[in-house]
Amino acid sequence: MRYFSFYFLLTIFFYTTSFAQVTNSDRLFKMATDYVKEKRYAEAVSIFQELAQNNEHDAQYNLAFLINGGKGTTKNYSEALFWAFLSKLGKIEKAEELSADLVKLLPEKVSKDVRAKVLEHLLARFEDKDKAVLLELGDFYLSVLDEQDFENAYLWYNVASALGVENSSDIRDKVEKKLEPDTIIKVQTASRKRYEEFTKIKEVEDEKKLKNVEQDIES
Repeated sequence: MRYFSFYFLLTIFFYTTSFAQVTNSDRLFKMATDYVKEKRYAEAVSIFQELAQNNEHDAQYNLAFLINGGKGTTKNYSEALFWAFLSKLGKIEKAEELSADLVKLLPEKVSKDVRAKVLEHLLARFEDKDKAVLLELGDFYLSVLDEQDFENAYLWYNVASALGVENSSDIRDKVEKKLEPDTIIKVQTASRKRYEEFTKIKEVEDEKKLKNVEQDIES
């Protein structure tokens, strides 16, 4: 993980990774953390914002941390919570503590609105055919909502499993034990629709690519 805190600056793997493996994202991340060390917080926020919007979870944590501290931008607890929740769904451990602290600072209605915004963001990634979001959608219903929703979690874990997302089958089967038989059947039907929604559009895109190739060959 590449995240940092002001008490213990991250050890950047940029230096331990071979040059060929270093990506532009890594370079930007290192630049941003260097800006933090230099107390050039506004410049760090700008870079972390770009990386966070690209669904890089460690950058989302750092952005939430800076916004929460009012470093490089004004304090905004609801915005910080949004990024902290997304980072938490990306398995950044420190984001769990940060999001819990932020929830305590916000009115219940505001926290509810932030959760709705997080779900909207995740569903947009689903519409973009981002397979990595499927587990995050399942986790959203178990770890971000104030009350766990096993039905919707099961739905997304079931879709993730069908698409071969690692570890999703085991999680799906554990959640299934929390549901009644009639509920399982209902949710399985709903998850099939989501699965077909995901794969159908992908098939259409594949067909378009094939037609483009055929046209190139003909020309």
